[in-house]
Amino acid sequence: MKGIEQFRNQLHYSVYPTDKFKTTTCLVSFAAPLSAETIADRALLPYVMEKATAAYPSIELFHTPLEQLYDASLFAGASKVGKEHVIQFQLEVVNDRLVGEPVLSQAIKLLEEVLLRPNVYDGAFQPLIVEQESRLQRQRIESVYDDKMRFAQQRLQELLGGELAIPSLGTLEQLDQVTPRSLYEAYTSMIKHDRIDVYVVGDVTRDQVTEAFLPLETLGSPLVREYPEPVDREFQRLEEQQDVKQSKLHLAYEANIDPRSEDAIKMQVVNGLFGGFPHSKLFMNVREKESLAYYAASQYSSLSRMLFVYAGIDALNQVKTEQIIADQLADLQAGEFDDMTLEQTKEMLFHQRRQLGDSPRQLIAWMSGSDIRPFSLEEEMAILARTTREDVAALSSQIKLKAIYCLKGGTA
Repeated sequence: MKGIEQFRNQLHYSVYPTDKFKTTTCLVSFAAPLSAETIADRALLPYVMEKATAAYPSIELFHTPLEQLYDASLFAGASKVGKEHVIQFQLEVVNDRLVGEPVLSQAIKLLEEVLLRPNVYDGAFQPLIVEQESRLQRQRIESVYDDKMRFAQQRLQELLGGELAIPSLGTLEQLDQVTPRSLYEAYTSMIKHDRIDVYVVGDVTRDQVTEAFLPLETLGSPLVREYPEPVDREFQRLEEQQDVKQSKLHLAYEANIDPRSEDAIKMQVVNGLFGGFPHSKLFMNVREKESLAYYAASQYSSLSRMLFVYAGIDALNQVKTEQIIADQLADLQAGEFDDMTLEQTKEMLFHQRRQLGDSPRQLIAWMSGSDIRPFSLEEEMAILARTTREDVAALSSQIKLKAIYCLKGGTA
């Protein structure tokens, strides 16, 4: 996007100066190689850190300075991104100009308290907060089982193995091994060894951002981002039975396309035609025409080099549904779709990008993804615009079915 300033000191910065919003939004991201051994500690860590600091050692005390800064908000969380585990701290404050005082610099100092001076004693986080957040984390992990769509996707990814098989929150068994001391060890490793990226959207200047985040410049390391390589997988199928009314059919296709390439942008057109939008082949043919699914859609993950399909079906229709899904892909591979649908798909992708300017959070999400891709927003839109029927057919032909998981229930 025009206007984004990217520069590096010890940390890597992406700044979008704009007076369009009433708030300034900052995101500090810590990235480390994804590991089953560290996932449970790292997934819990941000929830513990955001609750208290050394200067504000309780949840109630920590909320007070946020309220004094015109109800500034601070959120933390963790997720898997390709081969990395990413911990993020997001700060949102009112625009300085609206209140006539330097709210941003004061809020960033509070964020520094969270990052540099956490609530620890004798090499361990406060046990009471750790215990409380562990209970909540247990509920998050258990909720995956209750959400059958998420459960089916997790089981599918376990079939695929590697980084995909690692649950983003860890397992209950791994969570049971987390202690206040192991959390502190995860914190010190994060502070010393993670790659740190800073994103800012708001009425700011580059110099203002650099000065505000100067205390964090001693943190982290210049960790090089690792990209998943193509994996030679054998086809796998797993079917399980539970007492559910609606069966969940999930399919995984390899799309071994470099996530940094133009083809990865063009794959978004492929996905849009296949199952990404309400006018796509899966929705129109599997759901609407054949009435085989309660929902049917696809999602492309460039970093994982995978395309996923998911459908809610009657168990009796599984075989027929699988065949019609395969037929839709075969049509794309043969270039069998009309020009109007191709242009409609491009327009939907254009619209998604135009909307980025309406939300600081969406802008930051795009900026963090653009660190992977060597294209500006305008260049991405140009790539989409010149994507042809032949491009779609060629890219679709690289998509190979590698795993099917079906969680079978009764009829609806």
